[in-house]
Amino acid sequence: MCKYRDCDFYIPIDVVKGIDHAHGDVVVMGDDEIDDAEFVPAHKCKFCSHYQASEKNMGICSGFETEYWAFAENGACNCEAFEMAAEAIKA
Repeated sequence: MCKYRDCDFYIPIDVVKGIDHAHGDVVVMGDDEIDDAEFVPAHKCKFCSHYQASEKNMGICSGFETEYWAFAENGACNCEAFEMAAEAIKA
């Protein structure tokens, strides 16, 4: 099972809750689980093929000429080098 906060259609409202944009439901904390069949990975660094996890919630981005530190939870919808990893799609 996957968490709502990792789905592309989860929209945070504040620190406590968000909206499931696909169904219109309010989700508390984004920790609720969603069926794997409905899961669409969000554009986050941890789902990018260039992201290599190293420490807890930290990693290295190798998508650019120079490698950079990256947080796993960083939003990457505007990243020029973002490429969805095959593992994320199968999650």
